[in-house]
Amino acid sequence: MQGRGLLAVWLSLVVATQPGLAQSAHNNVFERLSRLASEPAISAEPLALWGGVHLEAAQVTGENRRLEISVPLPFARQVRFHRETYDLDNPFGYSGYRGGSQSLRAALPFGLTLEAGSMVNEFDQRHNDFVGVTFRLSDLRHPRARVAAYKGGPLPDAIPQQGGGFPFLRTAGTLALIGLLAGGGGGGGDDSGDDDTETGNWNLVWNDEFDGTTLDLSKWSMTDSYDRDPCFGGGNNEQQCYTSSPDNIRVDNGKLILTARAAAGLEQGRSYTSGRVQSAGKADFTYGKFEARIKLAGGQGSWPAFWMLPTQRSYGDWPLSGEIDIMEAVNLGVDNNNAVLGTLHFGSPHQYIGGETTIADINAFHTFAVEWYRDEMRWSLNGSQYASKTQNQWFSSGAAGDVNAPFDRDFHMILNLAIGGGLPGQSDGENFPRQMEVDYVRVYSCDAPNASACKTN
Repeated sequence: MQGRGLLAVWLSLVVATQPGLAQSAHNNVFERLSRLASEPAISAEPLALWGGVHLEAAQVTGENRRLEISVPLPFARQVRFHRETYDLDNPFGYSGYRGGSQSLRAALPFGLTLEAGSMVNEFDQRHNDFVGVTFRLSDLRHPRARVAAYKGGPLPDAIPQQGGGFPFLRTAGTLALIGLLAGGGGGGGDDSGDDDTETGNWNLVWNDEFDGTTLDLSKWSMTDSYDRDPCFGGGNNEQQCYTSSPDNIRVDNGKLILTARAAAGLEQGRSYTSGRVQSAGKADFTYGKFEARIKLAGGQGSWPAFWMLPTQRSYGDWPLSGEIDIMEAVNLGVDNNNAVLGTLHFGSPHQYIGGETTIADINAFHTFAVEWYRDEMRWSLNGSQYASKTQNQWFSSGAAGDVNAPFDRDFHMILNLAIGGGLPGQSDGENFPRQMEVDYVRVYSCDAPNASACKTN
């Protein structure tokens, strides 16, 4: 009986304070966004504001505004109350509030989220209660139609008049949520999922030592990851066409050698042929340690890279589904440049974060690696970490509210030698052919249930 009494007190606090707090914070931020409605498109990533209030998402364009605010529940750190609204321009030229949602979300173990709530219309009248579980770490995420229905779709023409307020005791899902909390099942829902006392080791789960005489086609393909034209040029309008010719891709003396060569008569006005290999459908991973020992190509316009793209673009086209650059070097050796970069790309509009370091000898082999955890990325050179970025610094506009997205799905590896384009600038045409040599590529998995146990500080 004592437990039930405490639950009643907790529930009373929630009903009395949290929706009001969320609405007050929402109105405050929404008013500020309204002043920006005439400005260019603005998008905000998740951000802690005040008193535990979080800005989960904010988007402002010339036609609409969207805002999501969340507040914590008393004595239940893993549960938050969310208030979301959409504001669209109407045909008469002024903004008219159209609808949104309010819900409770409880973080569960294994990256799951239990969610229960309602849609609300412009008069704060509730309809279309929903309940469901979000599978953030599996492809079962998207079939949860009832939970996803309120996120972004138009409101129905006929709105049942059910009165305002959050349906704490009307929704079966809310009862399940309360039962979960009362039974202590909500523990372990912290977004980091880390156990700081656990330790683990990296185990080799995939590798290519390039010991043969030809490329192992069970591990690599010589095509574009998404079957684009070999002279596509990327988003940078690069100068090369990729080919599968031994002149551009070969395995020799225990090395994969990607070679860029000057060429004439290529499609789309390209001036060079080069090599690119990728592992989509053959070596796809979510989390782990990825490393390669590489001797880089240099010179004006050279752009060798070891990087990763999502195998399935679950959150939308680039950059919504993310990109992980383990290593890229731009114009190495030009004007004494010896920098290498590690970068994440994500968001909409496009954003990128990462770090850089320098290599002492640009003509030697070096080992480049990234440790990819659910809540952090760590880049290293020759075994020494030089940069890290954490979960609260990335997001995906294609998965609002998913703190792990877009880096929570399978990615595959790419090795390529690009020439020219927007970032490095045009090649000077000197010192060709240019080569990128790869001694090995290795992928490791943590042997502990929680991959973060393999972090070393």
